[in-house]
Amino acid sequence: MIRVLPYCAFLADSRVELPQFGVDGREVKILEHGELRVLWSEVKWPYDPQAMQRHAVEFHDVVRQVFLKAAVIPFRLLSVFENEASLSAFMSANEAYFVSDLKRLASAVQMECVIYFVAGRPQPAESGTAYLREKAGLLQRIRKSAEEVTHALGSVTQDLRVREVRNGVRMFVLIERGQEKPFKAAVEAVSVPEALSRRTSGPWPAAEFLCEELRAPQAPSVK
Repeated sequence: MIRVLPYCAFLADSRVELPQFGVDGREVKILEHGELRVLWSEVKWPYDPQAMQRHAVEFHDVVRQVFLKAAVIPFRLLSVFENEASLSAFMSANEAYFVSDLKRLASAVQMECVIYFVAGRPQPAESGTAYLREKAGLLQRIRKSAEEVTHALGSVTQDLRVREVRNGVRMFVLIERGQEKPFKAAVEAVSVPEALSRRTSGPWPAAEFLCEELRAPQAPSVK
């Protein structure tokens, strides 16, 4: 069956070069709601599981092309609508949220920093207590390292959120577009504690800093 897949929402901007093709080589179309724009394609549903990785690359290529010039609010690869009318109705109902966040985040991008330790092999039962004690110590060092990175970023940061993940923490940092190099330099200036690893990535759309209404699932469940 055919379903409608939205890629991203953005504000009308003459600098944006719209991609022609998206997931599975399907034509990329544009939906207009006042100053709001949404790119979408008709796709076969459900996806072929063997093609999911390729589809993910194709999906993010579309989003990335718009993001090079403007703030975007990306949808998810699995957020599909029954038809164009249902997508249009969804955008009409949520237009104010999209426009407000796109204006608020117009000049911002999201950078990420993950600080983690690599878990070793499962420990023998007799050393379980020692292993848990060691892990707790590593987590404490990770949190301290995250605090040091936060301090080093200083005025580069507009907003920052930290989420604990398996074996570490993931830092989401909102910065001004164009400040990516100062961000990386500030992070790299902080030494990495022994037994820990760290990686940075970005810039990304500022998805972690959207209002709660848009961080919720962005499409109804479609079968």
